[in-house]
Amino acid sequence: MEKIYMDDNHSQKNKSWLFNFSIVLSFAIAIFAVFSLATFGVVMNQGTDAISYAAPAGTTGDTFTMDMPLIEGQNIKVQIFDEESNGGNFFNVPLYYANTTHTLPVFCVEHSKNAEHEAVYTKDGVVEDYGLLYILNNSAANGVDLVGDAIPDGYKSYANALITQTAIWVYLSETHADKADHASHDLSQENLNVIKNAKRLSFTTGTPGTYDLSVADMNLYNTYIAPLVTAAKAASGVKKLSVSINSDSLSKTDDGKFYLSDVITVNGNPAKDLISYDVTISGVEEATIVDENGEALSATNITPGKKFRVKVPAEKVTETVQTATVNVKGRFNTLTGNYYTSGNLQKVVSVTGTTTDVSDGVTVEFVGAPDTGMNAAQTIYFIGLIVLLCGVGIVYANAKPVESKQ
Repeated sequence: MEKIYMDDNHSQKNKSWLFNFSIVLSFAIAIFAVFSLATFGVVMNQGTDAISYAAPAGTTGDTFTMDMPLIEGQNIKVQIFDEESNGGNFFNVPLYYANTTHTLPVFCVEHSKNAEHEAVYTKDGVVEDYGLLYILNNSAANGVDLVGDAIPDGYKSYANALITQTAIWVYLSETHADKADHASHDLSQENLNVIKNAKRLSFTTGTPGTYDLSVADMNLYNTYIAPLVTAAKAASGVKKLSVSINSDSLSKTDDGKFYLSDVITVNGNPAKDLISYDVTISGVEEATIVDENGEALSATNITPGKKFRVKVPAEKVTETVQTATVNVKGRFNTLTGNYYTSGNLQKVVSVTGTTTDVSDGVTVEFVGAPDTGMNAAQTIYFIGLIVLLCGVGIVYANAKPVESKQ
């Protein structure tokens, strides 16, 4: 009897140990499986601001010959008056061009020095003063019509050039007052008074003293010149591109064949200068872009304001995290500008419109598995469930009363 009792007690201890181990193992595996499923489909993104601005080399060549607009052997003289009569106080504004067709205006930046018709000017440095570039980019230098219907078409281009040139001189005179080169930019108080009280614009194309056109009551300074000068003083030369993603979530197309990222937005600053943008994706095989509705979208020359998503074939997405790097290159309007010099003559700038590229991007992490079978996380989960059920069975078996042996 004693031997039978001892064997039975030993058997009970083994069963109790097995029961405890099974329960612990089952719960451990189940918890691991649930954790695996909970982490399925994580998406992350990261973006950085990129700031870039440059005024690259000009496109007019290394040299050009100065040209002044001529009619019957006489220079076109443009004058602004601070009162109505021809005998009032006036300020002369000579006009210069880098070609004989007068389509590429050249603007002087050293008012105190002289310039010469037919002088040869040579490229001599890049324009880095963004206030100066701002005036050029928003005026006759970049084809902007400042005067509209206030001036007849035959004189419009020259009136725009006058406003641009005068705005440049006023801006440089006021912003370089405390700088080493202030002497070459300073306007006398008398000249500033005429400019800031200007009421009339006049053109002389023949005998001195006769005027082909005289437009009065223009309020020339306050309406046309002052806004350019004020904006130039506040202007910043940076071009910024920002790329952001709405959220970290992924979705699937209705047919289950593709994963889609959330919507990605591209913004330019200044927004008006962003022309278009291109998108390239690396890091995930066969990743492409579609518009926010899932329709096909070209990755180049995308219109500003257009949003997109990253699209990846489901069979290319595995349980291993894959990072799609989304690079965006924005194309901005900007200005090419260079200084030109000719001996001791006045330094000038010649400008043409151009573009500059600024880049930014985000990263999107894809993790999961295609719907071709049970994935690893699901497999672990169901194994854990089976083991858990086995543990419950063991608990039930051990809970039954042990029959006495006769």
